[in-house]
Amino acid sequence: MERNAASATFGIGSKLPNFSLPSALGKHLGAEYLREGKAGLVAFVCNHCPYVKGSEEMLMRIVRRFEPHGLRAVAISSNDAAQYPEDSYEKMKEKAVQLGLPYPYLYDDSQEVAKQFDAACTPEIYLFDGAGKLAYHGAINDSPRDPSKVTKEHLTEAIEAVLAGRTPAAPFVNPLGCSIKWKPKG
Repeated sequence: MERNAASATFGIGSKLPNFSLPSALGKHLGAEYLREGKAGLVAFVCNHCPYVKGSEEMLMRIVRRFEPHGLRAVAISSNDAAQYPEDSYEKMKEKAVQLGLPYPYLYDDSQEVAKQFDAACTPEIYLFDGAGKLAYHGAINDSPRDPSKVTKEHLTEAIEAVLAGRTPAAPFVNPLGCSIKWKPKG
């Protein structure tokens, strides 16, 4: 699935929404945790998506690299676990422990947080500056499914800019991945 800036209603400059979700390790975290940093990163991910699996190592490496410089990050899974049991809260707990995720992995069972962000796919990245305004929205890199083909690390460049007090050169880079698996209406 691809999306473009014109299809998103949560545009660059939008304020970080208030939210709090349960993490795979038990605590409730969200916007307040992110506001404690010089930059806040929200990554919409899930367990089953091959694009997430292909970019996961890079995302973990990026968070570990920039956390000492003030980055606060969370990953959020909003998929309907009834349709995709691999994305269940129990499986999220297993993944968080197995991979030693360097960021809280949050569960958006109601899917309300994904709707607040106008999130559409996994992985989809939202980077906020120290004032809580959206500075970057989009892809982690230019080859989310195959890390061996990455030539451009969009997220790394955006974080470097935000932490230096600059606007990212490319504030929107079309995210490419699996669609969020929405619960049936009704």
